[in-house]
Amino acid sequence: MHLCAWTCRRFLAASAVLLCTFASAATLTVDVGNVAEAKGQLRIAVYDEETWLDTERWIAAQRVPAATEGVSATFELPSGTYAVAVLHDLNENEKMDYRLLRLPKEPYGFSNGVVPRLGPPAFEDARFIVADEPVRIRIELRN
Repeated sequence: MHLCAWTCRRFLAASAVLLCTFASAATLTVDVGNVAEAKGQLRIAVYDEETWLDTERWIAAQRVPAATEGVSATFELPSGTYAVAVLHDLNENEKMDYRLLRLPKEPYGFSNGVVPRLGPPAFEDARFIVADEPVRIRIELRN
């Protein structure tokens, strides 16, 4: 086989792999509402089932300055099943603060409007699918 033909075939094969990789990615936009105070940061984290609510592992995360008119964050993700958790870190100590009986002291929210009962919500309740089309979700913070 001629060297030029071989090089062209390899280039086309590599290009096809790259196109398939990028074609399976989509944009997730998370809009956060019910932000009561324009102080601190909103920590918006995207999880898959394996990393769900792990404070040291997530698929993607952003910190956004809090604003009472709400905030948005955009993520580029491969196709898959995800869930989102948001923390309004009022004192910017990078963790959820709790009252007595482990009740949250800072506002928080989850995808699908999940309201936790006696502990964190299950991934199955907060999950949604990201495919080839852009996905936009809204999370209202609970105070």
